[in-house]
Amino acid sequence: MNPMREPVIHVARVVLEAATPLSVTTGQPDSVLDTALVTDANGLPALPGTSLAGVLRHLWQAEYGEDSAKAVFGYQEGDEGTPSRVSVSWGALLDSRGQPAEGLLLGADRKRLREDDVLRAAAELVEQPVARERVSLSERGAAADTGKFDRAILPAGHRFALELTLAGGTDEEWQQLLGLLGHPGLRAGGATRAGLGRLQRVTCHAGTFDRRDREQAAAFLALGRGLADTEGLSEHQPAAQTGDAWLTATLRLEPEGPWRIGQGEPDPEANEEKPADLLPVTEGRIRWDGGTGRVEERSLLFPASGIKGALAHRFVFHAHCLAGRWAEDETATEAPEKTALFGSVKQDTKGKTESGWAGCLTLDDAWVEAEPERLRVMHNAIDRFTGGVRDRVLFEEEDLLGGEVRLRLTLDRRRLEQYAAELDMDTDTIRQALSRALSDLCEGRLALGSRTTIGNGIFRGRLEGPLGHWLDGEQRTMEAA
Repeated sequence: MNPMREPVIHVARVVLEAATPLSVTTGQPDSVLDTALVTDANGLPALPGTSLAGVLRHLWQAEYGEDSAKAVFGYQEGDEGTPSRVSVSWGALLDSRGQPAEGLLLGADRKRLREDDVLRAAAELVEQPVARERVSLSERGAAADTGKFDRAILPAGHRFALELTLAGGTDEEWQQLLGLLGHPGLRAGGATRAGLGRLQRVTCHAGTFDRRDREQAAAFLALGRGLADTEGLSEHQPAAQTGDAWLTATLRLEPEGPWRIGQGEPDPEANEEKPADLLPVTEGRIRWDGGTGRVEERSLLFPASGIKGALAHRFVFHAHCLAGRWAEDETATEAPEKTALFGSVKQDTKGKTESGWAGCLTLDDAWVEAEPERLRVMHNAIDRFTGGVRDRVLFEEEDLLGGEVRLRLTLDRRRLEQYAAELDMDTDTIRQALSRALSDLCEGRLALGSRTTIGNGIFRGRLEGPLGHWLDGEQRTMEAA
């Protein structure tokens, strides 16, 4: 049966905001980067409906089961199948006034791409993309061979307007579907476990129409076609229904000395003769005041990828210790606990394809809240043969002093327990190893960023939230022993 022939239609027009930078890409490289952003007919970054529909189906299946997901989102198995009762439109980018850039903009409408600050900044990403430089770490904690890669991103703060419909179904199903828009696992695009892709609901206007009723059928036909047209719909704030399956926490970090993560670009508007050779990472984002958006050009960024690699490496150390695996052989052994918590990359090995494994722990990018002091330090390179200074190798580094960072951590506890059961391991070992790794970070035993061997990157911090309470179970275990 065609779902659109269902007499009851549920409609919602939603605005989603990229709480962290978004990387929904084409899967193909461009002339500069390994990936390119998906764009619409206007050359603006877009949120494909297929991407969001896939994320919603995955979350629905995790919360309500595979059979329920097939009934709502459809399925195809051989000659059997049913169409999806859920329809998701493409997400159109919002301008600085909160109006979506729908359809192909022509004539006077096309001036919005040049005159609106938010749309102009987004359109410039085609010619001047913002990229995240990444590198894989080996078992020795150093950069892995051929492990350098990059990813194009859409800066945080951009908003998308879209329409979500459900044909037929009960009011309970509709509320459950809308509740997924506030789910902590609502992330789209790539590198969602390393800081990118978190979406948060800003507004939701919804309505249910029984087309067998003359008045409701007329109200349904009277709905405007634009994504910003909410007349005839009522504002709705559905609550996410996740129980204790997802645990979140805020990691508050304060540096104890100089620190710098990544390599930034010089500010073209800075009034200085020569910028430092090594700079902190800065990145633009969109800030909203009520319904008005503005472009914030350069904010100090604390990328989640800068902490995830170090945290995973220290987690492996503690996992090996707890499991009694010692470095008695020259052959390095990968900790299965790391695969369960942080996932693994899909790759070909000797002609056989190894399936990837999505991690259960996600970290969000963060920004430095208080403006830190800038510290410029001169360095030179030493000739290893003569012990003297090498010619023309004098360089300057700009470090940061002070500042506070708040990172959001989220753990899919249910999937972690499922993975642990499949790998035949104890979840308590994973919990203890993660707790000890985070304790090392918060107590200054795990440095982050550059030049950690000379004292940079030492932080003190604390973990606040349900995830922290779950990890505190290790303390009770140690007290009982």
